[in-house]
Amino acid sequence: MKILVIPTTDWTRHPVPNRLNFIFDILAERNEVFVLHFGIGQFSNNIPRETHCTLINSGPIPAKDPSLFYLLNAPFHLASLLRTVRREEIDVIVSANILPSFLASLGDTPVVFDYLDHLEESASVYYPGSLLGRVIRSGVKAITSFNLRQSTSIITVSSDFSQYLADAGLTGVTVIPNGVDTATLSPLPTIEAKQKLGLDGPVLGYVGSLEYWVDLESVISALPSLDVTLLVVGPGLFTDYGTHIQRLADDCGVSDRVIFTGLVPFSDLGLYISAMDIGLNPLKKMAKNEMTVGGKVFNYLACGKPVLSSRMAALEHMLGDALFYYDDVPSFVSQTASILAAPGDPSRYRDIALHYDWRHLAARYEKVLVSASGRTVP
Repeated sequence: MKILVIPTTDWTRHPVPNRLNFIFDILAERNEVFVLHFGIGQFSNNIPRETHCTLINSGPIPAKDPSLFYLLNAPFHLASLLRTVRREEIDVIVSANILPSFLASLGDTPVVFDYLDHLEESASVYYPGSLLGRVIRSGVKAITSFNLRQSTSIITVSSDFSQYLADAGLTGVTVIPNGVDTATLSPLPTIEAKQKLGLDGPVLGYVGSLEYWVDLESVISALPSLDVTLLVVGPGLFTDYGTHIQRLADDCGVSDRVIFTGLVPFSDLGLYISAMDIGLNPLKKMAKNEMTVGGKVFNYLACGKPVLSSRMAALEHMLGDALFYYDDVPSFVSQTASILAAPGDPSRYRDIALHYDWRHLAARYEKVLVSASGRTVP
């Protein structure tokens, strides 16, 4: 099968690989996978990751602002898309983007839309509290609605998202959740990992991007009541959220117990998670968080760590009491103390993660693509 992927961002230089990276590097082992490669200026100096997919360079204007990048490069994206579909005789297009997906929907090739995020909220969150953010939200909502209705099939990440789409009158929706590379992320002895990183005592850890949909504010506010270190692993992307959190730590008098590592290679991530006593999934109350279950949860579980998360609907529906939840700062403090006293069985957490390994999920994904393309299921 010949597949063209229209990703959410720069395929190899974005600092945090997402579900499409993992799934299609696996599917490229037995299919021909082509990817429209978006060279967003913000990531131009990052070292590219290896990929098994064939990259189609598209968009010569390296704007740093993501919305501006897609607007300025739309004609180039359309040309690359049409040329690749015709030249490579593409069977099915997979898209998780906004404007490029609109362009793909104008053709005759079947399109599977991966609705991995609440796109209107995700696009506008990079412009917090601004008129531009509200304008972008309205525009993205309209384009995404068109993209979804024009799609041959839709894949989304949770039953909550599936219900949201059903309520909007959309059919042909398949739920394929986020997952984890359990071969790369596996447990190391906690004491050994802490020694390698120069840590001691209880460690709470967060892995992920530093952006305004994250609620590290509550975590920082809880630290004065806890004798722990907070390890923050991950980069900022387009906003000043990381700086905002550093200032809050200073104001709360806990900056000496907050460690920001910045970007860490994915191959080293298991070491950092293994040094944690609790993996954190702190999220603000917003639709994009309520309806999705992010990959970081499975990353923690794969390393045998208990997960403490903001109480989010999709997360509770999918993983239930396998995780721990908090609702506010006092409950974060009490839950942290309880987990540190009785962290649970690491092998149980690891077993849960194994059910969400990317290889299992990629096989399910491939079946949807085969069906959408009209080909015979192997």
